[in-house]
Amino acid sequence: MSTKLTLSIDEKVVAEAKEYARESGKSLSKLIEGYLRGLKKDSKKSTERTLSPVLKRLHGCIKESELATGKDDYAAHILNKYA
Repeated sequence: MSTKLTLSIDEKVVAEAKEYARESGKSLSKLIEGYLRGLKKDSKKSTERTLSPVLKRLHGCIKESELATGKDDYAAHILNKYA
């Protein structure tokens, strides 16, 4: 079931969105509906969405419990290397 929705959006943004929809072969309503449907799915992946591709690959490779000792290990490495 569909329902109407009234939005107030800058006219330049609307014009650009209509052009994008036309180029995509979809209606503006379908594009907005797809975006709104994706919000719930995207909220679960908000961390992944904000990370760069390199950080996505590295995300989670170090356990949180190892973070505190990691600083000490790095300090020891630097002292060992340059001392």
